[in-house]
Amino acid sequence: MELIPREYVALPGGGLKRVYTLLAADGSSALGDHSAWLASRANRCACGSVCLGSGQTCGGTECIARLTGS
Repeated sequence: MELIPREYVALPGGGLKRVYTLLAADGSSALGDHSAWLASRANRCACGSVCLGSGQTCGGTECIARLTGS
């Protein structure tokens, strides 16, 4: 997985949110949500959800049953 620089935006109330910079073809830039970037690169379960823990299934009852062959 490619690493992106650590960038943060200050939120009202003093919180921080991790973001990353998107560069457009026209030279402009925008901020993207770091959590969404991670989720887009995560392993996917057969149902399409992001895999949890072991990386084999999303943890749903039906998905676990399919994985164990039950």
